[in-house]
Amino acid sequence: MTRVFFLAANLCFTLAFHAVEAVSHSFERQTLSTEYFCEGAGFGDVSHDGKPDIVAGPYWYAGPDFKARHEIYPPKAQNRNRYADNFFSFVYDFNGDGWGDVLRIGFPGTPALVFENPKTAKGHWARHQVFDWVSNESPTLTNLVGDARPELICTKRGQFGYVTVDWENPLKEWTFRAVSGAIASQKFGHGLGVGDVNRDGRRDILHKDGWFEQPASGKEPWKARKFAFTPRGGAQMFAYDVDGDGDNDIITSLAAHEFGLAWFEQVKAEGGGITFKKHLIMGVTRRENKYGVVFSELHATGLHDMDGDGLKDIVTGKTYWSHHKQSPQWDAGAVVYWFKLVRAKDGIDFVPWQADTDSGLGRQVSIGDVTGDGLPDIVSAGMKGTHVLRHHARKVSAAEYAKAQPKKHVPAPLLKGVLPKGKNGQALNLDFEEGTLEDWTVKGKAFADQPIKGEISPNRKFGEGKTAKPQGKFWLGGFEKLFDTPTGTLTSAAFQVTHPFAAFRIGGGSHAETRVELAGADTGAVFFKISGRDSETMRPTVIDLRAQAGKQIFIRVIDEHTGGWGHVNFDDFRFYAKRPRFANAVQSPAPQAFEQPLLEGATAEAAAKAMKLPPGFRAIAAAAEPDVMQPIAFTLDHRGRMWVAEAYSYPHRQPDDKARDRILILEDTN
Repeated sequence: MTRVFFLAANLCFTLAFHAVEAVSHSFERQTLSTEYFCEGAGFGDVSHDGKPDIVAGPYWYAGPDFKARHEIYPPKAQNRNRYADNFFSFVYDFNGDGWGDVLRIGFPGTPALVFENPKTAKGHWARHQVFDWVSNESPTLTNLVGDARPELICTKRGQFGYVTVDWENPLKEWTFRAVSGAIASQKFGHGLGVGDVNRDGRRDILHKDGWFEQPASGKEPWKARKFAFTPRGGAQMFAYDVDGDGDNDIITSLAAHEFGLAWFEQVKAEGGGITFKKHLIMGVTRRENKYGVVFSELHATGLHDMDGDGLKDIVTGKTYWSHHKQSPQWDAGAVVYWFKLVRAKDGIDFVPWQADTDSGLGRQVSIGDVTGDGLPDIVSAGMKGTHVLRHHARKVSAAEYAKAQPKKHVPAPLLKGVLPKGKNGQALNLDFEEGTLEDWTVKGKAFADQPIKGEISPNRKFGEGKTAKPQGKFWLGGFEKLFDTPTGTLTSAAFQVTHPFAAFRIGGGSHAETRVELAGADTGAVFFKISGRDSETMRPTVIDLRAQAGKQIFIRVIDEHTGGWGHVNFDDFRFYAKRPRFANAVQSPAPQAFEQPLLEGATAEAAAKAMKLPPGFRAIAAAAEPDVMQPIAFTLDHRGRMWVAEAYSYPHRQPDDKARDRILILEDTN
């Protein structure tokens, strides 16, 4: 077992309750394992000695020093390029024998298992499947209906609900009780929590689009209350009186795999009822946090009084590699923070304190005193292994207290971009804010009825929860009017490169046939091209244009793909005097010219011959059209055969009689 300790460089200071001394709070990282076994860890007394033990994946660690590790089931390290089969661990004595058992929630859409405590440190635990399908990526075990025993809150095949235990036969199949129709994601889904929204003494089920109000009687239906907290969905959600005005507000991260943390103030709606006012705690850029803190992938959140002042604080961090390399800032530090709630005369503040820099979180963060010193510790597991952040506190002087306070962020002036100018000296319509395609030449039908005004409509096909994030009123949205089938190109008027850098935003399909190109106006040679990443959200792309200084260039938006994600989103091409810095931006080096021609229509052998390869490599054509037409994935089996999946309609489901997808097996017969 590897053990590493880390003392947080930033000491966390608060005033002790009803005391004059200032108290510093720091966290020391103890690494229990560096292997990837699970996406979450819990704690509870499984050794029956009255002291909390930590449960993470196939192991439990005996507290309070957590040096002794014992197997629950046969351990198998998980592939970091995929996801673990163990997401959440909850300790509870399900069979009532006085020994803590372990509820394991696996990958979304898989069964829930209870591992029955054998009352000995030796041997594996008996495994019981108690529920066949747990969905949503933030399920929780908590007392929902007020019977003094916990229920499992989750979704099942698109329905929100909770799972009850037959306490006469607790290790037999549990029962799902739906509170909604099939309105959620079938397997995954983000954002779920429990809390009393209307202060009627009954806990409600929270989700990204509102809440389900628990009725007074179990025989009545749960009332659906709508409020769009966040289109993408975050992690665990909480109902808590943040501002101390007597009603419960909502706390949630905004996008589990991207950015954002907010609290929503409960206010009276017109005509009565409840609505909410959003207060951003942390956004996409440093400017959006008072202290300049920003990190992505807030896929686990907790709420706990960390400093003993009687107010609950937010604990969260970066879920490192939550979508592997797809998430913005995926390679940034795997930080853990706690945000101290401060109620002041001028309003509410959440002061960020860093607890750790390189442990990160998984999908579950567990908070409580596991070391027995009276201070809440932080327990986590994920791609970075399994850790406990041991909490320490000490009295300090007023001077030390003042010196250590987080400083408010003073942002640098915004770097403003400028639109390129045409031959007449007027700014070109490269941001589409004219509401037309003036200064662009259209070919084909892909860009008919453009540009689009405003955000993606949730009422359009596949529009619910989708955001494009345009920079003004108008943008180019290839899917919004005619969907994926049409093809075409959109070519800008030529303009001179007058600045060393440029940036634009691109979304849509990741195909080579759905791309944006920059080309020289004199030769037509393409010197830069990029595709989307199968996301409607447009991502900033920064281009180094110093090699093109003074030259005439043009932009070409190309859609040559008719299948799934066969469209391009584009917006806001501008010049910059310095390299602009955007969150989630593609920072491109000085571009090199692509060779022309682009080999359209060439034979497979000719294309292979034209490839530029590292020394010692060679490309051999194994298959080509018409034998292989629309490959989306392939793998090699133990006999060296290539299995190829072809998709012709993804993501649009087709009737069985029109389905064309197929699997090919290619074998080397030479």
